[in-house]
Amino acid sequence: MSESIIDGRRFSDARELVGRHDIRPSGLVYRNPGVDSLYQAAVQQGQARVIANGALLQDTTPFFGRAAKSSFYVADPDVRIAGRSLDELIAWGDPARKEFDNLPIGPAVYRRLRSRVVEHLSKDGDLYVTDAWSGRTPASRLAVRVITSRAPSALFARNIFLRPTADELVDFAPEWTILHAPAVEAEPADGTNGKAFVITDLAGKLTIIGGTRYHGQIKKSIFAVQNFRLPLEGILTMHAGASEGDGGRAAIHAGLSGTGKTTLSNTGHPVADDQIVIEIDAADAEAVVSNMEGGQYAKTENLRRDKEPETYDAIRYGTTAENIAVDDAGQARYDDTHITANGRVGYPLAFVETAKASGTSGAPKAITFLTADGFGVLPPLARLTVDGAKFHFACGFTSKMPGTEQGITEPVPTFSAFFGKPFMPLKPQYYTDLLARLIEVHGTEVWLVNTGWLGPTTPGRGRVDILVSKAIINAVRDGQVDLSDDNFVYDPVFKHHVPKAVPGVDPKVLDPRNFWDDAAAYDAAADKLAGIFQGAIRALPDVPKAVIEAGPAPRG
Repeated sequence: MSESIIDGRRFSDARELVGRHDIRPSGLVYRNPGVDSLYQAAVQQGQARVIANGALLQDTTPFFGRAAKSSFYVADPDVRIAGRSLDELIAWGDPARKEFDNLPIGPAVYRRLRSRVVEHLSKDGDLYVTDAWSGRTPASRLAVRVITSRAPSALFARNIFLRPTADELVDFAPEWTILHAPAVEAEPADGTNGKAFVITDLAGKLTIIGGTRYHGQIKKSIFAVQNFRLPLEGILTMHAGASEGDGGRAAIHAGLSGTGKTTLSNTGHPVADDQIVIEIDAADAEAVVSNMEGGQYAKTENLRRDKEPETYDAIRYGTTAENIAVDDAGQARYDDTHITANGRVGYPLAFVETAKASGTSGAPKAITFLTADGFGVLPPLARLTVDGAKFHFACGFTSKMPGTEQGITEPVPTFSAFFGKPFMPLKPQYYTDLLARLIEVHGTEVWLVNTGWLGPTTPGRGRVDILVSKAIINAVRDGQVDLSDDNFVYDPVFKHHVPKAVPGVDPKVLDPRNFWDDAAAYDAAADKLAGIFQGAIRALPDVPKAVIEAGPAPRG
């Protein structure tokens, strides 16, 4: 018999909670254990180690990131949600076309793997049950339960989601459950494109995770669920952070991994880091934008306190860490990426002293689309038209750079619709229509912010300094950029307007041409990237002609 005690209150037998999923545990079941208990269990069971800064470090080899080709939705033709079939709702991926986002998987395969997960959790000793919220407003809130045999994963869930109060836990009824069993690996016959699998059953309100210890899978699986359910109710969700300035003006910062989303969302007063809700018609004017989560999941590559003090100082006792190099004394070496460039830490937002405690803000004055341009031709800041904003939202552009993967010798353009296609299962119009409505209702301005590289792809070229990007974000969010026509130059290739002056930024940095000695070479690179943009947008279904024409296009 296992009983949970939180703040002096006793809760029902935690074994019964996992028994609802046919799990018959061989060990104890701990419901919402504290940080000390999870540290002790993780170390005793050899699941993680404590490093000098106090973080709990685990190794997730061989997965240092998402299992991008192994995430699925159960494709049951009999299921109807909001009066529609799954085929009517979901933008299914197609492996034959190398489209691995939102893949369908048969109910029989799902049931087989779920049975193996349940069997493993029944035999794997002690279990940890984490009850939490995703979403902090009445319209967005989802009750989540995570069941795992890994103490570090339970701590991660405790940090990254929103923690219920003791009173809320008394009658807590999960609306979504994750069964987390990294030791269970798929077999070739399962057709999961490898040993890992993340399978979501929308009808059964259950996600199973196997084959990978990478914590991002826990976080993103619930994000995907929210991105399915909330837009169907007229609520926009984005793979984005948000921040407020001292004057209370809010901005949204959307971008793919590696574009600086967490760092730039921490500029000013952080409201959210990665996953946000925008209730366009919110009854509470101070809660149009809200943080879906209760923590941050930050990259640590080349982390320095003088550049990113908010993240650096948040890594302490209570933080989970993954795949970070340490020296013999246990000191983190953030400049050492021999394990992976995707070292990660997860901590509660309370660890960021400047964060806004409510996790909510008013209507955004600006949206910044973050991109890391590897071609060296996009400016650090550009103002977009409404149709131009739809273009870039639909494309979701960034770059993979030489050296990041074997065989990459020049920048590789990467497009992920809505800056988060792997987590956006619905068909595109559900997201683009809501973005257009946000702009219309609240007069939100949209900007493109390049945090990538400037100049030709030669060794040693510089990336836009993070302090420059921070100054840009502050100026845009706080209304400090002069919006008069005299302060902008129109770019006929990229069809955006580039400012001549931004407070706190050297004007030379704002024009990417200044970093090219050969003007003809710049023009050729710009035309090349613009042509790639056009190929990407035309490959998407049902994009209006006006949106296609509002985006980058090569000369001639």
